[in-house]
Amino acid sequence: MRFASVYLIAIALLIPLFHRYWRRRNQPARVRFSMQIPKDVRRFNPSQILLIFRYAAIFFVVLAIARPQESHRQTQRQVSGIDLMMVLDLSASMNIEDLAEESRMVTAKRTMENFIKHRTDDRIGFLVFSGEALTLVPPTLDYGLLLAALRKSDTGQLKDGTAIGDGLATAVNRLKNSKAKSRVIVLLTDGENNVGQVDPLTAGDLASGYGIKVYTIAIGKEGRVRMPIRRKGMLGETVTTYQWFDNQLNPELLKDISKVTDGKFYRVEDKAGLEEVFSDINRLEKSEIKTNEKVHYNEIFAKPLLACLLLLGLERILARLWWRVLP
Repeated sequence: MRFASVYLIAIALLIPLFHRYWRRRNQPARVRFSMQIPKDVRRFNPSQILLIFRYAAIFFVVLAIARPQESHRQTQRQVSGIDLMMVLDLSASMNIEDLAEESRMVTAKRTMENFIKHRTDDRIGFLVFSGEALTLVPPTLDYGLLLAALRKSDTGQLKDGTAIGDGLATAVNRLKNSKAKSRVIVLLTDGENNVGQVDPLTAGDLASGYGIKVYTIAIGKEGRVRMPIRRKGMLGETVTTYQWFDNQLNPELLKDISKVTDGKFYRVEDKAGLEEVFSDINRLEKSEIKTNEKVHYNEIFAKPLLACLLLLGLERILARLWWRVLP
């Protein structure tokens, strides 16, 4: 609450001065009486209580003149969000444990999950691929559904291989009709294209034609790496052995895709590096939010005026009925 004419409240400070002047002017002559007046009678003075009611009424009139107002804020929030497709490689090589004794898949899923949790106004979809591509969640604001699909995804759910072109083309198809101000694909893979019906560079040109940015991430180390092989033991327990082989990537292909779409290429060989990549993408692709705030003030001078009338009415009732004072 505020007062439109707050300086007028200073008038209320004159009430004690007025009361002092009034008492001096109307003070009756002192007359001595020989009889004793009981203390209880001397304490109770109805005229003083009635006077307090009048002054209180004047105080509320002053408040009304100062125009008390209640404020109401109206906020208009306009969001120009981003439509984004997360594309994750589910080929068997994503089980390779070369990121501080953690598999590429575990690291990628955890980092993607943290990235999604930091977005608020963007529609995000999720697509997986290996030897074929599959859209698990189209672009949506239902982040709970999105995170559930991400957590359930794993290697072995699709036929094996690395069809980067198919995965990228499917993601482009999901975004090509979007009306968002910015459309983005984040593609994470650990291998080179070896199967599929669509050439990766052709899919990159397709994304560029629709004005879609592609951020490509090559995860994992090249050279000698180990992959866990898990099987059931004789007693039903899980037995893990490791197979070593030479891992190869094709970073030049991913660089070309990002370059033609005005995106960015990232090379990641450890967990911290992948987290930095998604932090960078989070900074580069921000939703545009415009906020307009309007403040409206409602006059509430009627409330102190009503209090004034009630006090004056009560004062008149007490003066003429219960505490009637004879002239």
